This record gives sequence, C-alpha cells and structure tokens, in this order.
Amino acid sequence: MFKAKNATVLNQFPKWKYVMIIVLVILGVLYALPNIFGESPAVQISPKGGNPITIQAERQVLLALKQAHIAFLGKTSRKYTMQLRFANTDLQMQAQDAIKSALGAQYTVAINLASNTPKWLRDIGAFPMKYGLDLRGGMYFLLDIDMQTVVHNTLQNDAVQLRDRLRKADIRYTGIITKSGKMRIAFRDQAAEQKGRAYIHKHYPDLVVAKIAKKPLQLSVTLSDEAIKQAKKYAVQQTVQVMRNRVNELGVAEASVAQQGLDRVVIELPGVQDAAKAKEVIGGTATLKLMMVNGAVDLRSAVSGHVPLGSTLYHFAPDLGGAPIVLHNRVILTGKSIVGATAGYSQQTNMPVVNVKLSGPEVSQFSRVTAENVGKRMAIVLVQSTFTTKKVNGKEVTTTHVTQNVVNAAVIQQQLGNQFQIEGIGNMRAAQMLALTIRAGSLPAPVQIAESKQVGPSLGQDNIRMGKISVMVAMILVILFMAIYYRLFGVVADIALALNLVFIVAIMSIIPGATLTLPGIAGIVLNVGMAIDANVLIFERIREELRNGNTPQASIHAGYERAFSTIVDSNVTTLIVAVILFAVGTGAVKGFAVTLTIGILSSMFTAITVTRAVVNLIYGRRRTVKRLSIGI
Repeated sequence: MFKAKNATVLNQFPKWKYVMIIVLVILGVLYALPNIFGESPAVQISPKGGNPITIQAERQVLLALKQAHIAFLGKTSRKYTMQLRFANTDLQMQAQDAIKSALGAQYTVAINLASNTPKWLRDIGAFPMKYGLDLRGGMYFLLDIDMQTVVHNTLQNDAVQLRDRLRKADIRYTGIITKSGKMRIAFRDQAAEQKGRAYIHKHYPDLVVAKIAKKPLQLSVTLSDEAIKQAKKYAVQQTVQVMRNRVNELGVAEASVAQQGLDRVVIELPGVQDAAKAKEVIGGTATLKLMMVNGAVDLRSAVSGHVPLGSTLYHFAPDLGGAPIVLHNRVILTGKSIVGATAGYSQQTNMPVVNVKLSGPEVSQFSRVTAENVGKRMAIVLVQSTFTTKKVNGKEVTTTHVTQNVVNAAVIQQQLGNQFQIEGIGNMRAAQMLALTIRAGSLPAPVQIAESKQVGPSLGQDNIRMGKISVMVAMILVILFMAIYYRLFGVVADIALALNLVFIVAIMSIIPGATLTLPGIAGIVLNVGMAIDANVLIFERIREELRNGNTPQASIHAGYERAFSTIVDSNVTTLIVAVILFAVGTGAVKGFAVTLTIGILSSMFTAITVTRAVVNLIYGRRRTVKRLSIGI
C-alpha cells in the first residue's frame, strides 16, 4: 500500500513536462488551423510558351469578368500565373469561358481549387491537408503500355551493339534487320555464319539463335522468355517513374502513380478538373534523339517527296521557323542516356541554353561518331507525345500524337563526351520548360489511355461532409459516454481525445506527400474509439485500487503505472499491423494505414502523458484527497 505523503510527490509533474505539452498543443493547433478555412473554386491563367503574364492580359481578364457580371473573391498574381477565386463552381465555369474568349489560344485557362489559408499561417509553413481523389475530385487515368514496342526496342538496342561488336571481332556480315520482334543477321559465307552464331551464344545469353532453313547464311535471333519478362518489368517501372517525375515537376504534388497488373499504370490527379490540362500533364513527356544531317540532299526535291533511301525529312520547330531538313535515319543517341538537363546561359553568346548530361552504353558510340564527323552538322530532334480526346459515336476516344521537331542543327566542332548544350532557345522560361520535360524522362514505349474518368468537386465535397459528420458523431458519442460514466476523469479523457484529433490533423498537414482519403477518414473514426481504450484501462485500474482500500493519491499513481505496460503492448501490436498494411498495401489501404499509425502514436501521448498532467494538476497538489470524481 502506498503512503499518501509519498504518493503526493509521485503525482506531481516537473515544470518542463507542462511546458513541453503546452508547446506541442500550440504547434498542433497552429498547423491544424489551416484546415478550417477550406478551399475555393479557382481559375488559373498562364501564358503558353513560357512567357510572363502581361499587365494587358490581366486587364483583359478583369474587363471580361466585369462585362459578364462575374464577381470573384480574390486575385493572386505572379510572374507567370494569375489566379482568381470564386464563391462556387458555377461562377468558376462561367469565368473560365469568359476568360478563354477574351484571351484566345495564347493562354492556358485551367480550373482548380485554391486554399483560403491566411498569409500569416502560410508564412510559418502551415497548410491544409492534401485530399485524395475521392475527397477533392480530380482525374483518374489507366494507361496501357505497348509491350510489343518494348520487346522491339530491346531487340533493336542489341542489334545496334551487335553491329559494332561483330565488326570489331572481324565477323563479316552483310546486314542486320529488326522486324516484328525478330532480328535477322545475314553473313557473307558459312564460316562467318558459324563464328557469328558462336559469338552471340557466348556474349548474349538473353538472345535465342536459330537457323533459317531456306537461307543458310542467315540467322533468326529473338529474345529469351526471361529477357522478355525482364524487359516488360523494367518498362512498367520506368513508365511509373517517368510519370511520377512528370506530374511532380509540373506541381501536381498530390498525384498518385502506381503499377496495376503487368502492363498498366494508374495515375490519380486530385484537384485537377480540366481534362485537357490533365492529359497534357500526362502525355506531355519529351525526349531527344540525335541524328546526323544529310547535307548532300536538295531540300526542294526532298520536300516534293524525293527523299533518298536511308534518310527522312524533318522540320524545325514552329517557333524556329519550321524549315525543312533531311536527316540520316541512324540515331546516334536516344533519350534513355540522358541523366540530367538544366537551363542556363551560354558563355559565348549569353543566350539561354539547356545543358544535357549523358550516361550509359550509348555514350561511347556517341563520342566515336562525333569524332568521325567533326565539321559536319548534327541535329537534335525533340520528340513529344500528346493526348487528344474526341467523341466518336457518343464515346470519348483518346489518341496519342507524336511530334518530332528539330530544335538545333549545329556543326560538330570537336569530339563530344558525356555532356552537350542545346542552343537556339527563345527565352529562359522556354529553356526551363524544355529542361523540365527532358528531365521527366523518356518513356520506354508508347502508352494509350485505356480508361479515364473525372470525379467532380461536388462529389468530393459530399464525401468530405459525410466524413466530417462520421468523425463528429463518433466524437460526440464517446465524449458523452466518458463524461457520464467517469465524471471528471471522463472530461479529462475527452480533452485528450480532442487533442488527439488535433494532432492527427496537424501531422497529416505537415508530412510531405501525406494524403487524406475516405479510408483515411475511416482510420480516424476507428482511432477515436481506440484512443479512449487507454483511458478506460487506466480509470478502471484506479477504481480497482480504490476498491482495494488505497488512498486516492496512491490509486492515481498505481493506475497509471500498472496500466502502462498493457497499453503499450496493445498499441504496439496494432502499430505493427498498420505498418505492414502500409508496406504491402496500395491506394486506399495505405490511406487507412497512415491515419491509423499517426493516430496510435498520438493517442499514446495524449491518453497517457496529457491526461496524467491534467489529473496531477487537479489532484497532485492537494495534501489530502478524500474522494476522486471517477464515477464510483
């Protein structure tokens, strides 16, 4: 049995613990506060081509809204964008149409959601939680990867290497052709065919070699089953990474990109309501390929259709004049070798350039070819893919358009290594955008949108409203039960429960990349019930100590001390399950696991430390306590 005088000391907290709790509560409230201000429908205007927005354009926008009698809540202007907030989505849509008509095709007018968080909160880094697609609305895409192209490209890369290696090994061949997933190698004589077959068997274990019955001097080469499997696996992983880089670089920080099945990728863009803009974000990846210029061709003859064998007619980018140019078909370097791209200024001309860094097996070939062609022109071709959607028989059909424009064709001054510059770019903003699209990566194969759907903001608002109602109902019922059943101690537990919810919201708002979804709200509701369990254990233990005849002060001390291990054990086991769900789960399961994990850690602090601090503040300083208000 505890003595009252010793128990009195045990039920007093040091001042630093109270200071710590107060500081954490203040921080929690501050970083949870932005979530009460909500968001407003907004229209964002940005010039195409990377140019700054002009004062004249801003005046046109404001005049167009005034003439259409459309009121807006606020305006935010930056160098390259202008954003207007509206009271509802109807005004937002009307404003978008009016602004598009006023500005024309030179500006992108996209609809979005803008936070109403005050500036003083934004200045300390306090922003609202990010909502998932089911809560905020947005776009959903399911992409199909063209795996036949993946296999063909893999075999084509092997063919490029074989040409050089067979030549270096002095194995004479007359041609290597890749078509329909097969490579055909023709040799000059029987001895060369045997040497070539032995060389491929030894140095290319991923290739399967077979003789062609009617053509004894030719070999049929295909990828092995394991090589095809690995190529497809790599293609999906690379596509996921490229798409994730793309949406992140373009500011869609809440996007979710994940693999689905063996050849599909799912992309979710919360808050993006403009379908055309969303397709531009996904399909706007760009890459480069470097090719030699065929300077011996008459351009007039080439434009009229007389292009020599082994060459192709290209054009410069429209903003560079669109002039025709003929290039040799052989690609010296592809985008997969690009590991970095940054915008800067040329030291010679002080004009904007993009500095490109290279790495990989193609670099040695690139260096050799440039050394052999010093004094000749080499072209940089920018390959861009875009998605367009049109209605056919009442259904939306999405197609992919690939454009290939020459952005630079300069004379090779010297042998090039693992870096080079792209010149001839109009302004620094355009250079930055070009570097961004190149940096986003090269897709290993074309992709098609197999499915796309748009979740409206009104549906997301309904989900948020129902989620808030579920949390509030759960909170009210638990608070009433605890206050009635445990009296003053129940009120203390209710305070801890409210703080627990504040901490969950604050932590979700602070963590980069954390997104609240409907399953996440379910995790919060579940945590409301679980968080109170710890206090129930503590309070029942205090009641038991009182029934055994211990003093109130000793009962408080024993209740917290003896229930601690049980609380830790139960929460740790649940935490392990939550971590496993997060590690192996995807999408909705991860959203549930995140809020559950945060809630468990937060509830252990509030249910044990905060409640004891409040109880000690009420009872710990009293010399004699005759009765505890704990519902006995």
